[in-house]
Amino acid sequence: MNTKFLSGLTAVALAALLALPAPGRADGSKKDAPAADPDRRLALKLLPHERDLVLQEMRNFLTVLQTIMDALLRNDMATVAKAARTMGSGAANEIPPETVAKLPDNFKQMAGTVHMAFDTIALDAEALGDTNHTLGQLNGMLQTCNACHSTYQVHMVQPRRAAAPKKDGR
Repeated sequence: MNTKFLSGLTAVALAALLALPAPGRADGSKKDAPAADPDRRLALKLLPHERDLVLQEMRNFLTVLQTIMDALLRNDMATVAKAARTMGSGAANEIPPETVAKLPDNFKQMAGTVHMAFDTIALDAEALGDTNHTLGQLNGMLQTCNACHSTYQVHMVQPRRAAAPKKDGR
């Protein structure tokens, strides 16, 4: 395996690690985090099912990235293209419009950029078959992922309950 390919692979793997959330307690809380370093990211306030959908999409991104990395190690550009296509622009429509309406424009733009990057990776993998080119594309995509994770955090809010009718029927 050539050193240029390994250097690119190392850069993509490092970027993927940096996209992970900051370490905290095993239960996900940050009680052990220093008080002087509060999480200043913007909160996306979503209902439980909406939060699940958004987080599932992020996990799908990571799963496809891992599939692409594995395929690149084997120089299997057909699998790179096939995997990338699964998270391309077509996958962007899997989040319901009422949930999308709650998301900030910048978040939607970054998500759209990632979906389009997957489209481009699929097309270029088929047309060029160049693993180093694909690694460069993955590096650019992961920069967008890092920017998003550095800007936003996902919070769950409980649905509002309808007011109970008064005892006199009004």
